[in-house]
Amino acid sequence: MKLAAFDFDGTILFPDGIAQSTAEAIRAWQEAGHLAVAATGKSLSAAQHALDGFDVSFDYSVLFTGAVVADRQSRVLHSAALDTDVVRRVVGHLATVENIAVYGTMLHGRDVRFSSTITGDAQTNILRDHQELDPADIAGHEFIGVPVWVPGNPALQQRIQTWITENFNVGCVSNQSFIDIIPVGTTKGTGLAWLGNHLGVDRSEVEIHTFGDSWNDLPMHAIADHSYSFPWSPEEVHAATDEVIDSVAETLRRLL
Repeated sequence: MKLAAFDFDGTILFPDGIAQSTAEAIRAWQEAGHLAVAATGKSLSAAQHALDGFDVSFDYSVLFTGAVVADRQSRVLHSAALDTDVVRRVVGHLATVENIAVYGTMLHGRDVRFSSTITGDAQTNILRDHQELDPADIAGHEFIGVPVWVPGNPALQQRIQTWITENFNVGCVSNQSFIDIIPVGTTKGTGLAWLGNHLGVDRSEVEIHTFGDSWNDLPMHAIADHSYSFPWSPEEVHAATDEVIDSVAETLRRLL
């Protein structure tokens, strides 16, 4: 069995959407009898929103950076959640930090935004569809993740990540402008491993290819037989992958 896992933002999804050539290559991969798996930090709702209008679907999805696994029909097969008190404390502290936006992702329903201190016209393509939620209402919900957008300030992003990991028993991973706070022990790698166990397939019987551009993709690259990053990926990601490629579509066609 062959399985290809695809990050979304910066890998197959860009500000102008998903290229037709990429969608066609993923379909050809599936038609050849191989599995195509989404592996993204997005929530179930955000992943569905991102794929809307593009002729591509996935056999399985590893979502919330590994905290949730769903099937082709978006039925949740596995999930983990953050402690509600941790969410409340993190959101309360970060509400006072300048030039960031703090979001929440839930198992079902749209993503929410708790606060934003961002000034000017900065926008993100990663969390486009969300609604506002008063932090006072956190207790009435269960959250899988807390994404924090830190535009254009890597030093601040690192300080926030350090504060989180030093004060809370949670997972904390970086994308190129986001920090994802997730349940401890969950990564894209653990999500793919859970999926393999669910399918009842021995690891030696699966050839795994992983496509991902950023730091939160490193755990899935680590378990892959073949891993791929991109010219725009950070150097640490280049060093951890087997190939630096220009095109998912061209690489998939080569692998068929």
